[in-house]
Amino acid sequence: MTEQAEEAEKTGHEVRRFGRAALRIASWTLVSRVLGLVRDRYMFGLFGKGPELGAFHLAWTVPNTFRRLLGEGALSAAFVPVLTQRLDRDGVEGARRSFGAVFGALLVVLVSLIVLLMIGTFALPETWLVDEEAPGYAPLLRTLLFVLLPYLGPVCLMTIVAGAQNVRGKFALPAVAPAVLNGIWIVAVVIAATRDWPLADKAVFVAGCVLIGGVVQLLVQVPGLFASGLAARPRFTLLDPDLRRVVKAMLPMLLGLSVLQLNTLITQVLAAFLIDTGAPSILFLGNRLLEFPHALLGVALGTAVFPLLSLLGGRGEHAEFRETVSRALGLGIFFALPAAAGLFALAPWLVDVLFRSGRFDANAAAEATTVTRVLSCALPGLISVQILARTHYALDDMRTPLRIAASLLFVAQGLNVLLAPRLGTPGLALSSAIIATINAVWLAIALLRRVGGEGVGRRIVTTLARATIASVPSALAAWWTASACTEVAGTSLWTRIGLLLLVPGVVGVLVFFAAARLVGARELAELGCRRVTPPDAGDR
Repeated sequence: MTEQAEEAEKTGHEVRRFGRAALRIASWTLVSRVLGLVRDRYMFGLFGKGPELGAFHLAWTVPNTFRRLLGEGALSAAFVPVLTQRLDRDGVEGARRSFGAVFGALLVVLVSLIVLLMIGTFALPETWLVDEEAPGYAPLLRTLLFVLLPYLGPVCLMTIVAGAQNVRGKFALPAVAPAVLNGIWIVAVVIAATRDWPLADKAVFVAGCVLIGGVVQLLVQVPGLFASGLAARPRFTLLDPDLRRVVKAMLPMLLGLSVLQLNTLITQVLAAFLIDTGAPSILFLGNRLLEFPHALLGVALGTAVFPLLSLLGGRGEHAEFRETVSRALGLGIFFALPAAAGLFALAPWLVDVLFRSGRFDANAAAEATTVTRVLSCALPGLISVQILARTHYALDDMRTPLRIAASLLFVAQGLNVLLAPRLGTPGLALSSAIIATINAVWLAIALLRRVGGEGVGRRIVTTLARATIASVPSALAAWWTASACTEVAGTSLWTRIGLLLLVPGVVGVLVFFAAARLVGARELAELGCRRVTPPDAGDR
């Protein structure tokens, strides 16, 4: 076997290893997302498309955006490479010191940020919040912001606790933590539904329980942190070199990696004031359905491959780095396309079965279906960005994602203002889909220029072609199955879930895998679904 073939086989083994890790993360994430859908169904059933739920989602967007910026964005992307390289050079003791310094600094920053945001909540001009069609909207929004802003603390601290576990190859507890929050949230909504309270009071009660859930989420991570061997007391020092590296890398990443999250926050605000107070809830619902496959694929792959990319980048093993990126991106795109096609095909049934109840009527469901279908077009771009942005960061390239993000942030707001008055809420969804796609393509072009093509471009094009060929019959099969089952599904919720969602979903997945095997998709081998061909023989 040639040296090149040996390197490819070694990299292939590593890719299959992180592929299996991604599957484990995706399995835990699936549980969390199912609970999340149950949670959202109860929320829409309790509040409908009313100002109370609109205020809740707008208030929730603020801490949730910071969670994504830090948890799935800047802090995680900056911290994991630094900790990985410190562990590789100085062992567990050196990594423990780095963890303590970053934890202490983050604790101080979070307390300060929460205090400033809470002060800002009461400093907002009343005229910015008043809605003449929804009396009481402004004071409710202030109250919900005041309750939900402290959620920033535990959920962002959990970021580096989870990152420390990931570096040591432990992914289960960080992946299962959202299920804890969703479970507490569901209980809160059920309790609120049984009480004879005004809807505004019910919204505040649920918000308080969400804050408690955030604290419990953090506590759940403690055993895993100690098991990783990296648990350490917070160190309040600015002199730690790894802390400085994290801060230096993190600042540009706040914009570079998380432009879509910043766009989400601004889009929610524009939805409330350019369209109506219920529009944020419709956007939230569409994004919730989009996040289901996004988390199972993009977040899982990005989380699993990032420590390996950081290690290879730190060691300067460029050939292995390029091959790992190629295969990881191929996996992401290969499964993103059928997921997007399936979401588009099953959107009417997903919205109707999961969310249409109580005050969430047929008109709201129709609007949410359109928004979901438009947002499904963003899925391949979103998943690719999860991998591509981290690839740049693993190479210590912070400027390229920053430059791209800064440009796209302005473009996104221009599209929002242009499309919202003409298309309503679907226009904002279309803007998000366009920006996600442009972001992914731009990042990919920049990466290829830096590390070289070496067959990467050809592999991605081949993957796109094979995935598209397999996705079309998969989506059609899922749509046909759901249509055929509609008349016999009845009114029972669980029967409808089984016949209109699970059965069509399983049919679509089976058709996709069968079609993928027929077209010789190599990506199935990366996950152990079929025998791996020798590296010299496959497309590379």
